[in-house]
Amino acid sequence: MSTSPRRVLLSVFLTLVIVGLLGYGFFAHNQLNDTKKDLAATRTELTTTQADLASSQVSLANTEIELAKAQGDLANSESELSATQNDLQSTNQQLVDKSSQLVKAQADYVMLEKTLDIEKESFSQLQSNLQNLQASYNSLTTGYGYVLRDPTYQEMKTFIAADKTDTNTYVDPTYVCEDFAYDVRVHAMQQKIRCAFVTIHYPDSAHAIVAFNTTDKGIIYIEPQSDEEVNLHAGYHFYQCIIAEPGYYYAPPGYDDTIERFNVFW
Repeated sequence: MSTSPRRVLLSVFLTLVIVGLLGYGFFAHNQLNDTKKDLAATRTELTTTQADLASSQVSLANTEIELAKAQGDLANSESELSATQNDLQSTNQQLVDKSSQLVKAQADYVMLEKTLDIEKESFSQLQSNLQNLQASYNSLTTGYGYVLRDPTYQEMKTFIAADKTDTNTYVDPTYVCEDFAYDVRVHAMQQKIRCAFVTIHYPDSAHAIVAFNTTDKGIIYIEPQSDEEVNLHAGYHFYQCIIAEPGYYYAPPGYDDTIERFNVFW
């Protein structure tokens, strides 16, 4: 039995169609597999990207926290800087004040040095006058028949009240404290009353007064410039030792009158 050409062509055509469909199906299947693979890779990348994004969000949150902390630290630092600047300004002002005080202290020191030199010269003069006074006393008590006696307290007070040496004018440097003391002593000797010349030593200067060894109250010190009694004690300020008249008060002098020591010359 023979096959017709049409049938053969149809069979060939069907075979080619089937082969084509099978080839297309295989190609489509491969493409689908590739697409699935690409989709799986894309999903993996998406997952990784999502994980990276989550990590980035966490990092961003931590960075924001650190930034807030840094801003707080910066605010504290600015506050501390402001306080430090205020302290620096205050320190600078104190330094300026100290510098001014130092300049004043240096000027005062120079002035005190000059005053000390003057007082040393005055003290030297006082010692010289004392030596002259001692020589005069020796001359008066030797060969002239003077017999000196210690007075009673009341005799001393009467003599001091009558003596006018305290009315003399203090003139620096020609008539000063030792001259007052010298004159009172000479006047007492003329009354045959024993009177001592007393030198008082201050840290940077000296002073002179007189003393009487009364028979009933012991040694009484007298400031010859005012006729006031003096309760003389080493270590005290001289102005505090003066027994002032009622209603009168002695203010501290402009120099150090602390009594370091005193000497009594009869």
